[in-house]
Amino acid sequence: CGSSFKNKGVPLVLDAVIDFLPAPTEIPAIKGIHPDDEDEVKERHADDNEPFSALAFKIATDPFVGTLTFVRVYSGFLTSGDSVINSVKGKKERVGRMVQMHANQREEIKEVRAGDIAALIGMKDVTTGDTLCNADKPIILERMDFPEPV
Repeated sequence: CGSSFKNKGVPLVLDAVIDFLPAPTEIPAIKGIHPDDEDEVKERHADDNEPFSALAFKIATDPFVGTLTFVRVYSGFLTSGDSVINSVKGKKERVGRMVQMHANQREEIKEVRAGDIAALIGMKDVTTGDTLCNADKPIILERMDFPEPV
């Protein structure tokens, strides 16, 4: 397939990803459920005009900034200092800072939009698989299931 160590084949694979896979804004709407009524199915389109919704897919600790919560934004936009709700736990969270990661480098950003992946700094009670969303339009996106350790 390719070797990242010698950079052989990697540019071809990355070009194929750009040429053949859809952009985040070209995928169908993602489905979720309302936190209070599991029978009510909601949809969110990858559009900045939709209410904000994002899925926390990774939690990491950085010795310089603390806990990094990696999120993929499915709809809407978020700016530094905004408050969101963790719809899985029903708790309000305030976004302190946002960064985009480039290997081991961090670039401070002011906002994220639909389709972006970013790391949020300052989240207190978010775990992998939690949905962060607009408090006025809550949604719970599909969680990742992890097997119990043996």
